[in-house]
Amino acid sequence: MVRSLPLSLATVALVAAFLITPLPAVADATAPPAPSVAATGRLDPDPAARYWPLPATMSERAGQRLRLRDVERLMKRYPDHPSLLRERAYIRAKRGEIDASEADFARALQVAGSDTFLRRHVLWSQGWARFDSGRDQAALHAWKEAVDLHGGTPFWWPYTAALAEWRQGRREEAMALYNQAVAGMPQYGTERGFAERTAHWPESQFAVASAIFTAWQASKRAAQP
Repeated sequence: MVRSLPLSLATVALVAAFLITPLPAVADATAPPAPSVAATGRLDPDPAARYWPLPATMSERAGQRLRLRDVERLMKRYPDHPSLLRERAYIRAKRGEIDASEADFARALQVAGSDTFLRRHVLWSQGWARFDSGRDQAALHAWKEAVDLHGGTPFWWPYTAALAEWRQGRREEAMALYNQAVAGMPQYGTERGFAERTAHWPESQFAVASAIFTAWQASKRAAQP
């Protein structure tokens, strides 16, 4: 008899959050951080914008294999759960399996039905999957749909959309969005705060964010009398 390996802690968290009941927002992932200086703009929490990083103790590819193994084991019991489909879709996109990824995202949205929380979660993740695979306009489309379902201005929208706008050469739009992010989350306007907020980002995302931050700093210096 072959003993099945235990689920990873990250996958257990996935089950707890989306197979059982939505948990309260995680402070550093689903809501604007408490500002060290007063915010001048308003951004809204979004508990649907959450994820569990792959293990930092192994290579990205090995982490993907571990997560995919866990997810597909759970899918034997919950074959049509939107969060499991979403997780597999994201991993498939990271592995370059774009068609399979988009099919999983489409199925996840279909079975999520009118549940706006789950739909936002799927769309938010789909945007990142598309961004990471170089499909910036498609990423914006998914993120905008998630924002529309949210009904406010989720904290992640300004800095996230800025990445896709910047990489498409729309610098003014990216700067306007980044200004909005700083107004709502002043940490993004300091070197220390920027480093803390992006410390967990993959290199492909961080490189774009760093270019935006550098340009934003330069614009602020140029505007000083």
